[in-house]
Amino acid sequence: MKPFWIKTVALLCALLMLITMSVSCADQNDDTTGDDGQTEGESNQGNQTEEDPENIVYTANIPDGYSCNGESFVVYTYPEDVFVWKDYDWQNSGDITGERINDAVFRRSSQVEEELDVIIEYYCGANYSTPTDFTTAISAGEDAYDIGNVNMRSHINQVTQGLLVNIADIDALDLDAAWWDQNLQNDLSIYDKFFCLTGDIGTMYKRSIGTILFNKQMINEYSLTSPYVLAEEGEWTIECMVEMTEDVPFDIDGNDKMDKADRYGIIYFDGVFDAMVVGAGVEYAIRDEFGVPEMALYSDHAVAVLEEMAELLYDDSTSYNVYRNGQNEQTMWEIFMDNRALFYYGELHSAEDMRATEYEFGILPMPKYDEFQESYRHTINAGVAAVLVIPKTNTELTQTAYILDSLGAASKNILTPAYYDINLKGIVSRDEESTVSLDIIIATLAYDMGYLYISQPGSMLRDMGRNFSTNLASRYTAIESAVQSEIQKIVDAIETHY
Repeated sequence: MKPFWIKTVALLCALLMLITMSVSCADQNDDTTGDDGQTEGESNQGNQTEEDPENIVYTANIPDGYSCNGESFVVYTYPEDVFVWKDYDWQNSGDITGERINDAVFRRSSQVEEELDVIIEYYCGANYSTPTDFTTAISAGEDAYDIGNVNMRSHINQVTQGLLVNIADIDALDLDAAWWDQNLQNDLSIYDKFFCLTGDIGTMYKRSIGTILFNKQMINEYSLTSPYVLAEEGEWTIECMVEMTEDVPFDIDGNDKMDKADRYGIIYFDGVFDAMVVGAGVEYAIRDEFGVPEMALYSDHAVAVLEEMAELLYDDSTSYNVYRNGQNEQTMWEIFMDNRALFYYGELHSAEDMRATEYEFGILPMPKYDEFQESYRHTINAGVAAVLVIPKTNTELTQTAYILDSLGAASKNILTPAYYDINLKGIVSRDEESTVSLDIIIATLAYDMGYLYISQPGSMLRDMGRNFSTNLASRYTAIESAVQSEIQKIVDAIETHY
């Protein structure tokens, strides 16, 4: 028989283990939602270790001792140096410089290179909108790139040509992991097949998300209800924006006409129509049980949304469309920074551009149609948002999967905090309320095939907006057949090639 003191120690040890397990389970089952829209307590997230209770460290499920034996992993990506839409997620200076994104990309890549004995290389294409060199190489059967960073609409063109790998077929890739955006996988699957990824591995798609900025000083000057309060209570709607902008406009220069020298309730460019329609719960396309889409943009709800939007955006005396007035986004910037606009429609990169200023602004979700809408909704800009694809010339899919999951886990630990928590939350937003807004925006991305895959519906809405038209029935009828034909072309290509 064991002495009493040994039994006591054993019981204490067992009790401590139970307490530790309980705390660990409580931490891992916390119902906190991450920036990718996934609940961070879900089981399929790769490996997690905790440095402290509030700092989960993610690791990919890679076989012990796995090595790439010094092979190169080549990434095709956006141009190196263009305005706004350039590569941020792969190129770096090759050293720590103090610039947040550069340092995060360098640290992430270096970590994965060391862990897997791989050399990560990148090639910057000549044009982000038409990645011809990437497409040409695949068409020619050249195994030049392991993955590609291409814009959403280019990706679907490559799908119709049979040039990409069906990502759902790669068994080694941990698609349920927290670093992959599950909304994309769910929304863009046709016959359980999809061909691109987004998530923590990249920041460039997030920069294209449409959002509303507001002038804090003017909210106070006009004694308006805080938009943050409205957003938090689920009451941030298009009607609220209409009411808040009514008393703001003013002919500052006294020339009896509203121009770029005056003050407005909202300033915007044409992209607001795409983003606001999605935000108000309109679906460009609906999908059947197999994920096959059918255009559904014309509906009673869509008509009602456009009429509400017209009240906000179709009055030259209260709103200012820079494109309609022959101006550009620089004019928007100047008006907003000069305290001459209450609201500013922009994409998240606009908020980043303001981070070096002392200007007091806030970040809001796109407004709902009304308070009864279930949730806020957001969209990326299909023509510029980068998604990750795998060319069919890649013959090492298991190795690619391990590298991608390792990069994804490292990005969730390193790159996302650098871009999101520090760069956006810490510098740009300057307040806790904008932090909440950013969480909502990222978590409520909707990937609507009818908008992202087909250009005509968005072009139609932007043209209607520029011409102050609400006649959706006639405009949609004019493009419906061509749009449905484009949708069918994509479905047929997937059935044929995949």
